[in-house]
Amino acid sequence: MSLFNRRKKPIIVTIHGFGRNLSHEFDPLACYLKAKKYEVIQFDMYDLNNPNDANYKDWVQRCEAKLSLAIKENPNVILIGFSMGGVIASYLASIYKVQSLILCAPAFEYLDIKKVTGLFKKSDKEKKGPSSKQYQTFTKIVSQYKESISQIECPILMLHGTSDEVISPSSSTHAYKKIPAQKKRLIYIEDAKHRMLYDGRMEQTVFNPAQMKILQMMSYIKTPQELDNLENVLSQYFAKKVDEGIDELCDNGSITLDTIESWGNEHLRTSGK
Repeated sequence: MSLFNRRKKPIIVTIHGFGRNLSHEFDPLACYLKAKKYEVIQFDMYDLNNPNDANYKDWVQRCEAKLSLAIKENPNVILIGFSMGGVIASYLASIYKVQSLILCAPAFEYLDIKKVTGLFKKSDKEKKGPSSKQYQTFTKIVSQYKESISQIECPILMLHGTSDEVISPSSSTHAYKKIPAQKKRLIYIEDAKHRMLYDGRMEQTVFNPAQMKILQMMSYIKTPQELDNLENVLSQYFAKKVDEGIDELCDNGSITLDTIESWGNEHLRTSGK
C-alpha cells in the first residue's frame, strides 16, 4: 500500500454555447480529457425540439444543478464554459467554489445574430436550430450575467481566437481587466475562429510532454521569488546544454576557435552599421 494517497483528479464540468451543436461542441476536448482519465460532464441546457424552452432561469438552473452534483461527488471541479456558456460559467464560479475556471471565446459582449447565423454551413441548415424565443433567452443571459466576471476569485484561464468572427477578441480583453483574481491568464490562439473547440484548430495547438511538465511545475509557484528561482534553474540548464553542444562541435572539428572569433567580429560589424 502506498504511503501517500494519490490526489483524486478533478471533475471537468462543461457548459456549451448558443447554437444547434449544444454539448457536442465539447466532444473533441472531452475525448482528449477522458483519454487522460478525467471525468467529463456534458449536458444540453435547452431543448432544440421545444421552441418554448426559453426561460433563461431554467437554463441557468440546469447548469447549476450539474455543477452542484459534481461538487458533491468531488469538491475539485474545473468549470469550462464556451461562448454563452462562458458567461454562465463565470456566474456559477462567482457563487460556487471551483478549483479553476476556463473560458473559451466567452460572449461577454453582445453578438450580432446575422453573424451567428452566417456561420452555419449549407449542410448545417438541415439541422434544427434554436427558436427566436431561445435567441431572446441567449441575449437575456448575456445581459443578466456578463458582469459576474468582476467577482471571480478562483484561478481563471481565458482563451480567445484572434480571428473570431462572432465575438471580438477585445471582448475578452475588456473582461480580463475586470477580474479580481490574482491567478489569471488570457491567451490568444493565433488565427483561431469562434468554433475553435471543434473545428480542428485546438488539435493543432498542443504542448509536448516537456512543456506540459513545465506547466505542471508552474502550478506550484506561489511568489515572484519562486518564479525567479525556476527561471534561473531553466536558464542554467539551457546554458549548460549550449556549452555542451559547442564543446561537441569543437571536438569533432565542426567549429574552431577561429570560427567563434569570426562570429564575434561579424556581430561587431553588424551592430556598428
